Amino acid sequence: MHIAEVGVFDVNAIALDVQTVDLMEAAGQALATETARIAESLEGAEHREIWVLCGPGNNGGDGFAASIALQEMGHLVRIIATHVIQKGEAAEFHRNRCREAGIKIDVWPLVTEELKPRMLVDSLLGSGTYGGKPRGDVAALIQWVYPHFENVPVVACDIPTGFGTDLSLTAVSTVTFHSEKMGMRSQDGTLDPSIGRLCVAPLPWPDEVVDCGPGDALRYPPLNPDARKGDRGRLLVIGGGPYHGAPILSGDAAARCGCDLVHVAMPKDARNRVEWPPHLISESIPDEVTLTMSSVEHLIGRILSGRGVQAIVIGPGLGRGEDTIRAVDRLLYIAAEAKIPVVVDADAISALPKGAWPEDLRGIVTPHLKEAEEWIGPEIASIRPHLNVANDPEGRVVIVTGPVDRLIGPFGRGCLATGGHPRMATGGTGDLLAGLCGGLLAQGMNPWPAARLACALLREAGMEAVVHKGPGLVAGDVPVHIAETLAKWL
Repeated sequence: MHIAEVGVFDVNAIALDVQTVDLMEAAGQALATETARIAESLEGAEHREIWVLCGPGNNGGDGFAASIALQEMGHLVRIIATHVIQKGEAAEFHRNRCREAGIKIDVWPLVTEELKPRMLVDSLLGSGTYGGKPRGDVAALIQWVYPHFENVPVVACDIPTGFGTDLSLTAVSTVTFHSEKMGMRSQDGTLDPSIGRLCVAPLPWPDEVVDCGPGDALRYPPLNPDARKGDRGRLLVIGGGPYHGAPILSGDAAARCGCDLVHVAMPKDARNRVEWPPHLISESIPDEVTLTMSSVEHLIGRILSGRGVQAIVIGPGLGRGEDTIRAVDRLLYIAAEAKIPVVVDADAISALPKGAWPEDLRGIVTPHLKEAEEWIGPEIASIRPHLNVANDPEGRVVIVTGPVDRLIGPFGRGCLATGGHPRMATGGTGDLLAGLCGGLLAQGMNPWPAARLACALLREAGMEAVVHKGPGLVAGDVPVHIAETLAKWL
């Protein structure tokens, strides 16, 4: 589990009417149980307090909930908080419970320095550590802790604060929730020394929390107020030939999810049949009817020249002619060499090696069930061993599309995308998904979070579109609702 997915699942839980207060209480109980186990093994320190260091967010809320549980177990507890109030309602609720229970709460830097704690509980940042080194009062508190209590045992809540940086608390034990987090182990499987003993505690939420949902929007790259044209990615969609509408649908979906520049390359006959939206750029190629090797050199120039492209979608409406498949194979090789992520969709899937993932390629493959069986075989999960890439746990994804999408990733990753509307079972929906995936990749998302967000967005946008169009919905009605759904979730 990626550290950033902690927040994703929290938001998904809220959308499923799971109360954050209850999750926090369960997390606090697990944290308190492990803390008490260690505290009771320390001889001659019964008269000293357990200090719980609480940050401003939900990790701090877990610490407040743990403090209540520790007091109920008969332990002396003091809380050192970095802020006077918590950012979230659930965390503030548990802070108020501590006040009502008479637990001492000091707010940094007003701390009684002459006291020495029995042990420390690190509930400062947890998954909030993701993204960099601790700052502000959290950093100041950590720097104060180092010289004062370097020999005092620490129990970490979810992840040691500052994990992976030079400003981190080393724990004798870490209580993490739901599953292990990426980076806790080295490639040989040994735990990072700062983790200590690892305890994985379940949370009382339904299985659907880990599936695609509104929480996945948390991993959408934030907008930069100083951005210039092209900073949010350039996408190249390669398709068309027998069909001209599919690449346009893909391009439209990519643009509606925030990709700056979307180029669509189609053979001339298909290109001339299209009514081009003003926000899509026509990329002229030499081929007249279908994609062949004649256009490959031109497309390589587009891919590699200047700022190049940040992602490629290949396959919508392409056709399966022998020359076309040969051209696709060459383009996939170039993308892998250039480390450009690719969405392989529709007819282009037949260019993939049977039952295997192309060497060095990063990206997403989007087969429907029949295409998946032709490529992988009847046992879809058999592709999983081919997805593993060292140090790239989010870099290869297969989405088997259908009434329920099944997402398969490396290292045992897997989830579902449910919801949507039956009317979405119409021509062009798969093209929209491919474009969404490509647009998110071009903006810098890794394939796994991009695939999750794309699946969730498309299903919710389809539901919104049906409200306006009813049974007459067509795929082209959906892209504007992609933009609206993304805006709502952000």
